[in-house]
Amino acid sequence: MAARRGVAAPAFASLRRGRLRPSYIMADLEAEIEKLTAAIAALESQRSSLGNAVVDPAIAALRAQLTQLESGAADAEVGERKVVTIVFADVSGFTALSETLDPEKVRELINACFDWLVPVVQKYDGTIDKFIGDEIMALFGAPVAHEDDAERALRAALEMMDVIAAFNGANGTELGLHAGINTGLVVAGQIGGHDRRDYSVMGDAVNLAARLEDASPVGEIFVGPATYRLTKQLFDFEPVPPLTLKGKEAPVEVRRLLGAKTVPKSARGIEGLCAPLVGRDEELTEIREALAALGHGQGSTLAILGEAGLGKSRLIAETRALLPAKTTWAEGRALSYTAGMSYWLAREILLSLLGAKAGASQSEIAAALWNSLNGQSAFYPFLARLLELPMEAAAEEQVKFLSSETLRSRILEALRGYVHDCAQRSPLVLVWEDLHWCDPSSWEVLETLFPLCNNVPLLMLYVSRLEDNRVVEMLREHDGKCIRRTIRLSPLSRDEGHVLVQQLLKIENLPERLRELILNRAEGNPFFVEELLRSLIDTGVIVLQEGRATAVREIQALEIPETLHGVLAARIDRLPSESKQTLQRASVIGRIFQQWVLAYICEEKARPKLQASLGELQRREFIQSREQHASETAGLERDEYIFKHAITHDVAYGSMLLARRKELHRQIAEAIETLFPGRIDELSATLGYHFERAEATERAVFYLGRAAERAKATFANAEAIGFYESAIRLIARAGEEQFRRDAARLNEGLGDVLTLAGRHDDARTAFARALDLVENAELMSRARLHRKIGFSHSLQRHFAETTREFDLADKELGEPSEKQRADWWEEKVWIQLERMHLFYWQGMVKEMRELAHQFRPVIIERGAAWQRARFLKTLALSLLMDSRFRPSLECVELARRAVAASEEANNLAEAVHVNFVLGLIELFHGDLRDAAEQCGKAFRMAERTGDLVLQARCLTYRAVAYRRLDDVPRCRTEAEKTLVLAEQLKMVEYVAMAKASLAWAAWREKNEGEAEELASEALKLWHGMDDPYSMDWMALWPLIAIAFARKDIARAIEFAHGLLEENQHPPPEKLSAVVRKACEDWQNGVQEEAASGLADALPSALASGLCSGAL
Repeated sequence: MAARRGVAAPAFASLRRGRLRPSYIMADLEAEIEKLTAAIAALESQRSSLGNAVVDPAIAALRAQLTQLESGAADAEVGERKVVTIVFADVSGFTALSETLDPEKVRELINACFDWLVPVVQKYDGTIDKFIGDEIMALFGAPVAHEDDAERALRAALEMMDVIAAFNGANGTELGLHAGINTGLVVAGQIGGHDRRDYSVMGDAVNLAARLEDASPVGEIFVGPATYRLTKQLFDFEPVPPLTLKGKEAPVEVRRLLGAKTVPKSARGIEGLCAPLVGRDEELTEIREALAALGHGQGSTLAILGEAGLGKSRLIAETRALLPAKTTWAEGRALSYTAGMSYWLAREILLSLLGAKAGASQSEIAAALWNSLNGQSAFYPFLARLLELPMEAAAEEQVKFLSSETLRSRILEALRGYVHDCAQRSPLVLVWEDLHWCDPSSWEVLETLFPLCNNVPLLMLYVSRLEDNRVVEMLREHDGKCIRRTIRLSPLSRDEGHVLVQQLLKIENLPERLRELILNRAEGNPFFVEELLRSLIDTGVIVLQEGRATAVREIQALEIPETLHGVLAARIDRLPSESKQTLQRASVIGRIFQQWVLAYICEEKARPKLQASLGELQRREFIQSREQHASETAGLERDEYIFKHAITHDVAYGSMLLARRKELHRQIAEAIETLFPGRIDELSATLGYHFERAEATERAVFYLGRAAERAKATFANAEAIGFYESAIRLIARAGEEQFRRDAARLNEGLGDVLTLAGRHDDARTAFARALDLVENAELMSRARLHRKIGFSHSLQRHFAETTREFDLADKELGEPSEKQRADWWEEKVWIQLERMHLFYWQGMVKEMRELAHQFRPVIIERGAAWQRARFLKTLALSLLMDSRFRPSLECVELARRAVAASEEANNLAEAVHVNFVLGLIELFHGDLRDAAEQCGKAFRMAERTGDLVLQARCLTYRAVAYRRLDDVPRCRTEAEKTLVLAEQLKMVEYVAMAKASLAWAAWREKNEGEAEELASEALKLWHGMDDPYSMDWMALWPLIAIAFARKDIARAIEFAHGLLEENQHPPPEKLSAVVRKACEDWQNGVQEEAASGLADALPSALASGLCSGAL
């Protein structure tokens, strides 16, 4: 077989990137670091003889490996949480040999066998964790992660099967191999006693891998569910009946690994779904220009650069689709584990240029090479050696006795000549994909071919991530030497991300919250978008059917998919040790972090290197500063930084041990207390967050409570609820008795905010918890809580429960006396004001007035300013009710006085109520435009306070105002908003109001069927309530008009009767008289008179704005 994916480098390859590390204890890591350091020094000493072209890429590769080892050594000391693929491989047959051979001979055989197997693990950057008798435990992803560790593990296991067969052939043995492989979260680090600690991993993922190895027959490889998910596009598997394994409650889904796919599928993207290229129009224009120039005989270079996932490969696919006729295309892709395999990428490109298909035999490749040389047979021996092809004796003689340096030089000459001839025959595009993983030898080939762009129609297309300095330096060196184009990909805009989601899923009902979660998490990275969507499909949140998608349930947060975690963890592990530790510490501070806080928590020895580490993290685009990208970091202060991606922050944070995180959170909180003593209140949320995660309960509860009160005071209700709930949760874990007073206060505050948010059941639960915690002697607190529970019931029209709670509140307070304090009187007044409002809702005008008369002196003399405003508002409502919703000027003026009083009181929450009531009264007084404006003003105030109930009321009556103004579009808009909010709040009366307004709008738009349906639904909702609602006219008038237009007078009369019910808002007096007479005429059998009366009533209703529109 020729040298294709996964095959070892040729024997002549020079300057291999040494695989020096089984590294299963710290001593080995340190020894390997010393070896690499020595190798770098040796190369430097040979620079004059070898030349920069050889030494620079070799040293760069060795330094990259050194960085990884140093990082791994540091991580091993501290310990980390890592996602690792674990391989247990057992060599079978030694037990039988032990019966016939001397133990010493058996040991020699085992060691010899391991000498064959261990290099396979090392080839794929695996780590030998330990030898257990005749078993190997190997790790892929620890101490250094790679984005394809699961793939590496499977390739290594398959190759180990081949190696054991070769070992048997060489040694005359009949050994077998079977393996278990699993991927999952482990704790990695030093494990053992004080005298000796070895690097290893622990976790359930390790146990499952061991169980899979136990269950696997000789010659087979069993793979766990997580590993299968990560690699199913690259390998062939067959299912094994679910296994019941020790330590597992449920049977485990297991796959048998058969081999690598001949033509692997893409491991990225969503199978079966494809979206058009989004947001890359400018880049495609640049590519078209390069291809057009190539067609005219002009060579050039084109670099496509960008971080992982921005769509570099997709642009390459689009480029190939744009390829002009008679243009040759050849491409090769470096893989993460081929950076040490000499000439890997160059061979891939050469094989592509030959048209060799995956799985082609050596003879087929040799024939393709010979046929393509077009008479240049002198190139054949060197290109054949590059491809590891067998040669006839004459060709073999040409390379057999050459030194490695001379052979290297001849190969480069042959490649340059061959590519030159190909480009002369037809324009040629060579694609070097994933150049950041390019091996040093292929890099030298690239440098050798580059000058050809000036002489022949050759487009050298480089694709790389920006994190590789070699690419950036090469482009800088090439500047001015040929025509050079560079495309630096940026994240998609918000709108482009939205389009990508829509195009991928062809989904119509994706909930807005879920869409926002995806876009916020992905931050414009198409790969992130696709992987997040894939995870939602895998977990059943989104279901695909016939090429379309349906969201079947809501979620609150998005977990990081395994694929994304692998990519980002690998990036982090490639950082120098100091930079990685800086990144991890910074992640504990938060996505936005301050340099001075970071310096405070650094170990003393790390502080001098902090600035350099931050610079390295900026250069590699892990973080950004205000100075670096002002437009993207406008909210940052001086010396503040932000993680470029939230997901990177989460992966860095998640890699740290829980104990280490806990300690750092405590240090950060204490740093903030020390550094910002004058901003403690402002930073209370941050302090609460860090002390909570430090498990410092008392301080966390203190700061979270302060943060909740601050948020509540500014009506940041969602934040306040979060802070309250966090503090209450901490107290519950610690035991409420020691925090009894705090728990009562926090639950009451939570109930207040939940009431504003319309979560009434939850609010009452919080108030009830507070009531249980308050001592019986704390009468004021108990009365206040009963009053708040009653108020919450009143918002849902639970009038009996409301009355009971107000009675309990009065009972707790006891009888008034002159000795009572001011706060006692304030609470007493508050209870009575709430009771008056209850009477309003119940239509109990007499009781409302009596209570107002009884407490008027107390309210005027002892009530707070805002209570006086509420009292005036309540008096206005009593007049409105008494007039049967035909308010007088006195009623309107009283409402306006209430608004003025609320402004003096400087109480926004109360101002919302009184402003709404003024709008309501103006509506029924007939001041329709004033009413619409006033309800709009009140709505905006309610938005500021977060009072959803008041928002629903304002929208409801604004829709009614626009209806009576015959403004169909505005009425529909406000009613639709009402419907959404009222359904959310389960406010049945306002759901019905919205449907009635929408029924009128549908009738005005001549959609009688929709109008009838909506109006009927509104009446059904109102009539199903425990207490009668008085707005039936809103649904009845459209029904009357429709029935009358159909000449169904009996039906119209039936609806007209509903207008005259005692519990309903009566029509204006003249209109009421006409309707009453029509109903009486119909009852008396004078049907023509009844019809005539209705004919007169409808224009009158129109004139009154009750049934607006042309009839």
